[in-house]
Amino acid sequence: MNDNRKEFLEFLTQSELPPKNLSLSTQKDILLTFHKKSILSKFLFLQFLGACFTLFFCPQFGIGFVDGHGIAHIFRMIGDWACAAFCGSLFLSAGMVISYIGMKGEELWWVWKHYRYTLILLPTFMWSSLMLMNISFESQNEAISYHLTWIISAILAQTFWMSLRSTIYKRTTLVQGIQHS
Repeated sequence: MNDNRKEFLEFLTQSELPPKNLSLSTQKDILLTFHKKSILSKFLFLQFLGACFTLFFCPQFGIGFVDGHGIAHIFRMIGDWACAAFCGSLFLSAGMVISYIGMKGEELWWVWKHYRYTLILLPTFMWSSLMLMNISFESQNEAISYHLTWIISAILAQTFWMSLRSTIYKRTTLVQGIQHS
């Protein structure tokens, strides 16, 4: 116990400054937190636009550009699981691509840092609830496994895109911090 206290007191008395990148990252985080509502609103709106865009490719709602199964036909030839994986990943990936275009890297980094699980799981659970309410188990593609494949692929796709964008932002910021030092 005394060792921990001694280490803590040594830490407090040191005149060493934190790394420049840590200071910049903390300042950026605090600054973006002041704009929390506008950042989250923009992110959710762009996700909604992406979800609406996917309806043009989704044969389930009959809004698509083409009659029948459209592009989903290719995946259905592989199997219902492939169709579910494609549709689930497309649903959330479209919103992420639109968010990449409409938001700054630092805003997406901030969203990922603070709302990672909420913003991945909330849209996924909302959509999956709508899908699961539609299950009648009369056709093969309405099996629980189909919907679980859809949900899992949606979560994985969103996690991939947010992780990628956040990593790119952090690396870019790190390089800029080193250049300014």
